[in-house]
Amino acid sequence: MTHPAIGTVTPSSNRVVERTLAAILPLFPGLDSCIARIPYHGAGLGQPKDRYDAEPFRHAAWQLGHAGVGMVCWNGTRGAGLGLDADRALCAVMAEVAGCPATTAALATATLLDRLDARRIGIVTPGDAAYAEEAAAGLGRTLAGARTLGLTDNLVAAAVPSERIVALARDLAAEAKPDAILLWSTNLAGWGTMAPLEAALGIPVIDSAAAGVWACLDAIGRDMTPAAHLGRIFRQAPA
Repeated sequence: MTHPAIGTVTPSSNRVVERTLAAILPLFPGLDSCIARIPYHGAGLGQPKDRYDAEPFRHAAWQLGHAGVGMVCWNGTRGAGLGLDADRALCAVMAEVAGCPATTAALATATLLDRLDARRIGIVTPGDAAYAEEAAAGLGRTLAGARTLGLTDNLVAAAVPSERIVALARDLAAEAKPDAILLWSTNLAGWGTMAPLEAALGIPVIDSAAAGVWACLDAIGRDMTPAAHLGRIFRQAPA
């Protein structure tokens, strides 16, 4: 008998989503993880700037469906900038071909912000200020402040050390006093900084790649207590 599994679609230049899954899923014995990639590299090459090209996602989700996954997640953050309706439409495409529900990291983050009652957010991103502003607007939140790295190559974000992420988040929290902080790129290695930052700052910290994993666990009804030490997102009661 095969184990239950979650399926993840990630950008082709992403080096962090698989690391995040590898760190979290061992806390849930008997749950498998399957990965597929879509073209997205460099300065956003492989996807249009203003919309999704759904066909690569359709093909990726179709293949994940062959593995009998119970949930598919696009673990990328583009949907906030494009607008969450774009992610909802993309989920409909992926769910149809995979034969199971689908979600995205952006939709998961919007849900978490609702559950955490966070309206004013701070964003740490490898991108620029405009990207942070678009993301906050797409998530329906007020941008209290941002710390940006100005990186244009998605792959480079994966090399940003955790110490740099922590320093940016602490500086942002001190200046902007947000309700929550988003680590906004699934190629930014932030999952391990959530709990230490929350202990230091007293506010929720949401790593986008971890939010995608959370969404899958939530959707399949997993008790998330084994991951509670990783951050507040894993201590939210199901809706």
